[in-house]
Amino acid sequence: MNTSMKKNLVNLRVDYAFKRLFGVEGNEDILIGFLNAVLQSSINEEITSLHLDDPHLPREQKDDKLSILDLRATLNNGIKINIEIQVRDKKDMIERSLFYWSGMYYSQMTQGMKYTELRPTICINIVDFILFPEEHEFHSVNTVMNKKSKRIITENMQLHFLEIPKVIQEWQRERMNPWEDSLARWLLLFPAHEDERLTTILEAIAMEKDPVLKKAIEDWERLSSDKDFLRLYEAREKAIKDRISEIETAEEKAAKKAAEIATKKATEETRIATKIEMIHNLINVGVPIEKVAEATELSVEEVNEILKN
Repeated sequence: MNTSMKKNLVNLRVDYAFKRLFGVEGNEDILIGFLNAVLQSSINEEITSLHLDDPHLPREQKDDKLSILDLRATLNNGIKINIEIQVRDKKDMIERSLFYWSGMYYSQMTQGMKYTELRPTICINIVDFILFPEEHEFHSVNTVMNKKSKRIITENMQLHFLEIPKVIQEWQRERMNPWEDSLARWLLLFPAHEDERLTTILEAIAMEKDPVLKKAIEDWERLSSDKDFLRLYEAREKAIKDRISEIETAEEKAAKKAAEIATKKATEETRIATKIEMIHNLINVGVPIEKVAEATELSVEEVNEILKN
């Protein structure tokens, strides 16, 4: 491993880099290592082989710069896998994952096929934000269950959420041991490009006990100095940042407009309340209703309506 390159590793939270490392032909063993760590408590057997359903990467970034760049695979036991990375909380992550899960599950059905032949479908969402602030765990597994008895109705649907900020917190608080926890070492790859000490530890683990992780790190380092790859990676990274900036700017404008509307509404409500109070005060001291209407710039009928209410 080239230790001189540690500070220049590409960010695996950029989906283009993730798919290039985990989702191309020749790196199936890397994906298997990652999936065995993520799914070790979710499926009953170790993954030994898989088929990449779409092992291709776009050669250029076109107008659809932010089209979905996910990773899809079929395991040796027929289970369908989808992995997606999201770097910004758009407040629809759960619904989004459920939508993509339903599409993958439905797409299995062919003419004459029995429903019982449908294979489990698992969506794994790697998110670069806190999705469940009320929960401590960085890895949540969600299925369909009986709300009262907690009995799982089916294993055919699983939605996994891996919250990278929580992984970083656990690491920084020294509550995570990648030497003993295979999931920890794979997930710590995502912030490792920003932490030289962490990179060194992961390299040591890879050299001593995890040959698949070793291959992943070596390929990661190689990619990080590949000019052709970097050109497309940087274009994708820029497109993501630009899109985030556009969304944030739009949100700021919307918030500002909403605040202006609220202020205008509050001002108008205050003006109306003041006028109503003035009408009642003038009537109470015996001012004729015609004079009250004139003073408040209302018609006599409008003044009478206010007095009725």
